Amino acid sequence: MEAGIRARTSARIREFLVARLSPERTRRATLFERLTVERLTWSSAVRLNRWLEVLGRLTTAVWAGFMASLLLGVEWRELVQDAVNSGRPVKGAVALAIILPTLLFVAARSVIGFLRWRLQRELWRRDVARLEDDAQRM
Repeated sequence: MEAGIRARTSARIREFLVARLSPERTRRATLFERLTVERLTWSSAVRLNRWLEVLGRLTTAVWAGFMASLLLGVEWRELVQDAVNSGRPVKGAVALAIILPTLLFVAARSVIGFLRWRLQRELWRRDVARLEDDAQRM
């Protein structure tokens, strides 16, 4: 009896894994994709992908410029003190001047990367569907 239970359990686990890892499930759009990128036309999706790529490169260039300015000796502490506390000393102004832009950069690149990933998945999904249609016609 225990062998039968073990066999049924392993069969159910195998079925679950096959269903979970199947190419059809992987290709299916998520709710987020259905509500956003799936609604775009092909040309709009390609254009948006290009703009997101440019935005990502621009973000990286701005952050690299900021880091280069730190190495070249720009006094960011004074700029932060003037902006945050009207010129009065701020504890941790140097850390704030370095950590805050870096965190903003990481957040911006993460969001841009996530959006490009979803957009490229949609473009891939459409391309696969087009190729399957072409193969069925032949």
